[in-house]
Amino acid sequence: MKTPTEKKPTERQIRRRENILAAARELITERGYDGVTMRDLAEASGVAPKTLYHQFENKEKLLRAAVEERFRSAYQQIDEADIARGIDRLFYIIDTVGTTTRDNMAYAKALGPILSSRRSKSSEVFTRIRMNTYRRAIEQIHSESEFVDWVDVDLLSAIVYRQVNPILTSSWFLKTPGDVTTMVVKLDLCLILASVTTGYTHRKVIATAKKLQKTLKGSPYV
Repeated sequence: MKTPTEKKPTERQIRRRENILAAARELITERGYDGVTMRDLAEASGVAPKTLYHQFENKEKLLRAAVEERFRSAYQQIDEADIARGIDRLFYIIDTVGTTTRDNMAYAKALGPILSSRRSKSSEVFTRIRMNTYRRAIEQIHSESEFVDWVDVDLLSAIVYRQVNPILTSSWFLKTPGDVTTMVVKLDLCLILASVTTGYTHRKVIATAKKLQKTLKGSPYV
């Protein structure tokens, strides 16, 4: 909550902040998360170094703001997609995350240290954002009454996230074609969900698993 002494940022200040964060994301892509300096950031964004320190305090907070802003925006767009069925939403998430990672490989690779590291609380923020998105799909399936009655939604959501997240990373994409990566993720989840779903969801995961099994059989990447 704002205090009476806080002022609303001007349009100029908002644009300057956006320019700084955009420049930070470009430098992260080019040099890696740990290869960016405040001097580089100041030069790339056209401001004095003291401006950066005044607004963000230090490099870690500036880069974290740049990454988190884009991360939240990307997952918000996924969350807002109007998808009728929960299993279709889950597959949509996997496809979208896979495509985004593949299309922005240099950036995704550069973010590896911050997204997987336990060195700061920032990784916890990103984990929470991603987990909430997958959980929404699982909760949608639950709201459709297509889980067997003994399923623990909290536990299943965590299992789905833990299954998907390690595979949909830049390191795996570097070694494996992106379409194979997303197919493997879907097949894994279909095999998990087949035993605990009913109705439309069950039919969809069985049909998808059969199709993917035929496609992936004999693949040198599996």
